[in-house]
Amino acid sequence: MDRSESMSARLPVISTKVHAPEWMNENLMFYRLDYINDQQVRFYTESSWNTSPARLFKNRLDSCLVAAGNTVTGVRTSLPALTLRIYLEDFSQHFSSPSDNVTRIVLRASLFKGRDLVAQKRFQKDVRSLTADAQGGAKALAQNSDELIVEIMQWLTEMNL
Repeated sequence: MDRSESMSARLPVISTKVHAPEWMNENLMFYRLDYINDQQVRFYTESSWNTSPARLFKNRLDSCLVAAGNTVTGVRTSLPALTLRIYLEDFSQHFSSPSDNVTRIVLRASLFKGRDLVAQKRFQKDVRSLTADAQGGAKALAQNSDELIVEIMQWLTEMNL
């Protein structure tokens, strides 16, 4: 499905903000060896993103919203009718064994109209990586992001704003 087809109704002018925990504010590619310790976050030493996971997700989200015919504005450029705040809880590759892995994105989406919270929802999605390395993880996280963004846009559409 084309990402822009996921929204049949346009939203009012919207601003997006994406935040993440401090440990995720670097451009590192994170993974977890769940079969050893699922609480320990590790990173690839020879691979990295061109920016932080929060910025990557925001850029993809804004692009999809615009492609669907919505107006996305910066927080300081005008007064948006709506603000979508995303808090990334996880954006990493999880290994259940040395060769079996999925990418996992977990986030909380909060929609505000002015200062009033309109709705909030938690999203989680796992996408299997075809290879057990940074390149496979990067491709799967891109696919994972796009699929989650479609779900977020459908959620927004269902609210009939």
